[in-house]
Amino acid sequence: MLHVALANIKTYARRYIAVILAVAIGTAFLAATLAVNTSTRATLKNSLGDSYKNADLVAFPDWSAGSSEDEESKELGMSNLDDVRKLDGVSSAYAIAYSGGELHTADNGYTVLTSPVSAEQNLGGMELVEGRAPLRANEVLLDDNHAEDMGVSIGDTISLNDEDSKAQNLIVVGLQRTSTDPQISGYALMGMQEDAWSKFAGEDFVPSSIVVNAKGAVDQVQKELKGYFADQNMLDISVLTADEKVIKDVAALTDGTDQLTVVLLVFALIALVVTGLVVVNTFNVVIAQRTRELALLRTLGAKRKQIRSSVLIEALLIGILASVIGVALAVALMAGLIQLLHIYVPSMSYATLELSPSGLIIPVVVGILMTVIAASLPARRAMKLAPLAALRPFDAASVKNRAGKLRIIFGALLTLGGAALLGYGAYKGELPIAFVGGLLSFPGILMLASLFVPSSVYGIGKLVAGRSVAGKLAALNAVRNPGRTTATATALLIGVTLVSMIMVGGQTAKASLNNSIAGEYPVDVTVSLYGEEADPAKAEKLAGDLANIQGVEQSTTFRSATALMDDPNGADETGLPLMAVEPQEFEKVALDPSIVPANGEIVMVSGFAAPGTKTMTVGGEQLEVKESKASLYTDIVTMDTLKTLKTMDPDTESMGVLIKVTPEMSSAEINKLVDQIVEVAGVERYMVDGGVVQNAMFSQIIDVLLTIVSALLAVAVLIALIGVANTLSLSVLERTRENSLLRALGLKKKQLRAMLAQEAVLIGGVAALLGLVLGVAYGLLGAQATLSAMGKMSYDIPWLQLAIVLVVSIVAALLASITPGRRASKLSPVEGLAAE
Repeated sequence: MLHVALANIKTYARRYIAVILAVAIGTAFLAATLAVNTSTRATLKNSLGDSYKNADLVAFPDWSAGSSEDEESKELGMSNLDDVRKLDGVSSAYAIAYSGGELHTADNGYTVLTSPVSAEQNLGGMELVEGRAPLRANEVLLDDNHAEDMGVSIGDTISLNDEDSKAQNLIVVGLQRTSTDPQISGYALMGMQEDAWSKFAGEDFVPSSIVVNAKGAVDQVQKELKGYFADQNMLDISVLTADEKVIKDVAALTDGTDQLTVVLLVFALIALVVTGLVVVNTFNVVIAQRTRELALLRTLGAKRKQIRSSVLIEALLIGILASVIGVALAVALMAGLIQLLHIYVPSMSYATLELSPSGLIIPVVVGILMTVIAASLPARRAMKLAPLAALRPFDAASVKNRAGKLRIIFGALLTLGGAALLGYGAYKGELPIAFVGGLLSFPGILMLASLFVPSSVYGIGKLVAGRSVAGKLAALNAVRNPGRTTATATALLIGVTLVSMIMVGGQTAKASLNNSIAGEYPVDVTVSLYGEEADPAKAEKLAGDLANIQGVEQSTTFRSATALMDDPNGADETGLPLMAVEPQEFEKVALDPSIVPANGEIVMVSGFAAPGTKTMTVGGEQLEVKESKASLYTDIVTMDTLKTLKTMDPDTESMGVLIKVTPEMSSAEINKLVDQIVEVAGVERYMVDGGVVQNAMFSQIIDVLLTIVSALLAVAVLIALIGVANTLSLSVLERTRENSLLRALGLKKKQLRAMLAQEAVLIGGVAALLGLVLGVAYGLLGAQATLSAMGKMSYDIPWLQLAIVLVVSIVAALLASITPGRRASKLSPVEGLAAE
């Protein structure tokens, strides 16, 4: 039957365009999701793992490794670096360690992080851009971006102060690439010769890790390193590969859970579900077109097994071709997106496209399997009929036949069970339970679609038809073959449901996160001036300058200081960081009036005091405690109260500015405002924080995710609209004689085209409307399950975006009717009535 399959593909090539598009786009969806996974890993390795990305192994203190309480584990030290370099399997090794200092140029002072580098040991993981490595104690490297900001170039002399304010003059001999690690990229980085750095930081300075390149097999060197640390009684030291360390670093940033992988796996699962459902529905339409042809082959003597083999071979060949095309499309799309990111967002130059063999093979295999399975289901149903009976259209699943009853009963069970799990998961805030509920209930609803889709199409069609003959005919014709109408509408319903679900869930997530952040951050923007001498007059002038920026409503200053107080655990005197404000001015910028302190009060946000504490001694004074859950770095007192307290060295005190911004600013406007604040204040960007800054960051992330996911899900809508065109084409072929008779009785070409257009609009519009209803429900329940643990939810439905989805679906369905309409109107009544 291979020859029959190849002949069918060659003869009816145009018929398979819809199937190839469906499988290719669905496979591209899955391949792109897997490519995002691997590329994100590579990108994180280039950012979080910037200092060890080119290494083989990383040894670091891992407190989760867990030495027992009875065992005392030694700390990692610079002395261990020399020992590691002497191991047989080690090619090179360097320590990752950062010690703070104050760099002074002729014009200004800057906070820097110093680190040890060695020309013989891979330059401490740094990348030399210009010049050479430091070889003497008075030579250093600077990162290129901050060197440019400072106006420093190779050959310039700078001054470096340590923690004891001891200054030493240094010569810049080289420029290194600025780190892409978000944890340190905001700081100016300085590379020092290893011995000079050890003297500067102190012999007892503990490095964060030792990075190793192996001579031979990495696993053997890993065993050698583990053995060395065990012999040194360093029980908390783990030795991982660079890739394993990246995964652990990501998990550390997400409270011990690799949430990135979880999120991407959820998207991959959605991709599989969408691909499967869309391919099944699209192939249903195509097989329905060939039912009579297959039945004719049966009549001529072909066996059931041969017919089924022919269909499956066609599906296999189409699946291979379409899956390969889909993977190629996904790779091209990801490469293009990465390239655009490099061009338009230079700060993301470390973004990397990485493809794994499994990420390329799995989508092809899944695409082929789904195509074959999708083709076998309708083919099997057609093969069960007698040859002569199969020449007539078969009934849809309904309550009148056994298959329909089983499908409806099973669909009802899935819908009810899934809905119960979804509701319970949303109520309890259990995302896994809610996700399983959605995964069960949605297919259940699709199985019940034959009960409500045709009746909905007919009812709405009759309602909007009025006295129009074409409209009444369209309503009747749209449900003439309920099975085909249901399959076509279901394909579109799937896409619209998922797109609207993502829109509603994303919008609700934004609203809830924004409100949560607004509740936690009682101030819009905080500009910290630490590292500078506390100068109230200078801070007041800066507050005035910042108030003149468009978008700033109010500004006021604050003073940061550390009060002396008794440790509640009975230890020696300790320090409590404080923020001192003028109450009247602070009230103008505070979003929550309850955090404004009175004289003799301390607004406790740090949790230093036990809950329920009424008073506490701070800096030798008894203060009333006012508890707050606000997200601030320090507890709050008034300026007058601070003057009465005993504080640590006044030289460590600093000033800052608090800002209230204009309400309803967009994320882009907030980011632009922050850039202006950084420029006017002359500070690093990381020194500007606050509620609106966090809001802008989260909103931007959610918007990007919404755009990417909506674009990926839009392919399901595209495939479904191809299905609408297929349905109309099939309808035109089946009704050739009928349409010609209507033409002979006086129906004009224009009316015939209008009838077919209204059929398409009815199917597309009703499917989109039902999809919007389901999408809103799933989106709200999904957001509730995901975000309810954060606190009070804020539900937000993007009505305008949903209306656009509905309009686009209707217009696209209307466009899909053009070709079948033209084909039907061009046929003369005489030719049509003579057709078989």
